[in-house]
Amino acid sequence: MNLKEIIRDLNILNIKGSLDKDILNISYNSKKITENSLFIAISGFKKDGHDFIIDAINNGATSIIVQKEDVLNKISLNQNVTLITVPDTRIALAKVSDNFYKHPSSKLTLIGVTGTNGKTTTTFLTDRILKCSNKKTSFITTIESFILDKKILFDRTTPESLDLNSFFYESLNSKVKFSTMEVSSHAIDLHRIDFLNYDYFIFTNLTQDHLDYHKNMQNYFNTKKKLFIKEYRNLYSGKGAVINNDDLYGKQLIKETDLETISYSINDKNSDIFAQNIINNTNGIEMDVLVKKLGNIHIKSNLMGYFNVYNILAAIGVSVFLNIDPLFIQEGIKQMTGVNGRFEKIQEIKDFTVIVDYAHTPDGLENILKTASSILNKDSKIITVFGCGGDRDKTKRKIMGKIAGDISDFVIITSDNPRTEDPQSIIEMIEEGLKESGNKNYLKIVDRETAINNALNMANKDDIVIIAGKGHENYQEFKDKRIYFSDQQVVKNWINNS
Repeated sequence: MNLKEIIRDLNILNIKGSLDKDILNISYNSKKITENSLFIAISGFKKDGHDFIIDAINNGATSIIVQKEDVLNKISLNQNVTLITVPDTRIALAKVSDNFYKHPSSKLTLIGVTGTNGKTTTTFLTDRILKCSNKKTSFITTIESFILDKKILFDRTTPESLDLNSFFYESLNSKVKFSTMEVSSHAIDLHRIDFLNYDYFIFTNLTQDHLDYHKNMQNYFNTKKKLFIKEYRNLYSGKGAVINNDDLYGKQLIKETDLETISYSINDKNSDIFAQNIINNTNGIEMDVLVKKLGNIHIKSNLMGYFNVYNILAAIGVSVFLNIDPLFIQEGIKQMTGVNGRFEKIQEIKDFTVIVDYAHTPDGLENILKTASSILNKDSKIITVFGCGGDRDKTKRKIMGKIAGDISDFVIITSDNPRTEDPQSIIEMIEEGLKESGNKNYLKIVDRETAINNALNMANKDDIVIIAGKGHENYQEFKDKRIYFSDQQVVKNWINNS
């Protein structure tokens, strides 16, 4: 594609060199640059793309987009290299990616799922319903991403705008018509979804998370809110919104959004979608869902927990917008057996129940513990194993400790991903909350595998062991290394050695 076309509608401060050249590839990674490429220098959290401009040129870049004008003082550019200066290269990356791949998201029905908890399961549920209605689909989650039946690997859990546009382009080439994706607050704030053409948004809930980045809940909410308000409609598009009417921030969004809205609830009968007669146990969920536009839909699901009731309602909501037959909605939900690391029951253990869950926020932990409590047999106990990640929001550690102490019968505080922090220090912060709860039945075990094994060894018949925090992750991050680690595998090793 001609460079002039690629930079169409880009906010440009300065251009040095010719725009009349063909570009065969674009990248923000100098290692992925090939002949006749465009390199966009992104200032990241750990590395600055401006430091790799010479590498990019040596690998074949003929055009460079930068936001730091002083870069010219540090490098000597080949006369054949075009240098384009912009105010923000992240925004530029989103624009040139959309142009280069010829606006692929505008040719799909694109659904964005945002919120703190429930994004992954809601995305899976939505995709399963679409498949049941004979739609060709693709989806992106933090766990895995697929185009039809082909698994797609990304370098990061929240793909950059270039990777997203490439994904949607490949989706179109595979005759996909519908795509569903998780939308994180980082993706919004770092312009990774700028210029994508969404049709519908789902808002699951908003609870404390990512405050190390956003600093406070208002900033966190304001970032999410951009998807739902008229001010940003030219940036994200959008026709309709499915919003949780039982969430305080959801209620606010319903008042502020300019989009056609479908609200869902288990408390408010006036909502557009309302769940009643809910049966929730270890066999799953059964309920009646009253949909204003469709009437009653009887739902049976293998998923467990009231938080999954909400995820199901959200998926029903977007199905209503898409005019999907209730029979396909029922069947799609019924077919959804679970998501790796999301209230995942380890089936090999029969005497007691072991649940692995990604819960790493106060609300997420409280939800899974309350769910466990609601299905717990009399005289049985809940044993909880969890930690908190290092280099992340420290304020939630004490809160999560108190929640675990309030609801669990026994708690083992352990490591999550300590990163650059001292694991023992993180554990002590969590312990403050345990002490505040008054629950003295707890242990502190730094090594996560040992902690899990201790929990399994102390479990009796009909007890529930909750292993929270890492879910689908198969690694642990330390200051100087990342090692393979899977909560599920530790449990299976314990079974084999018992």
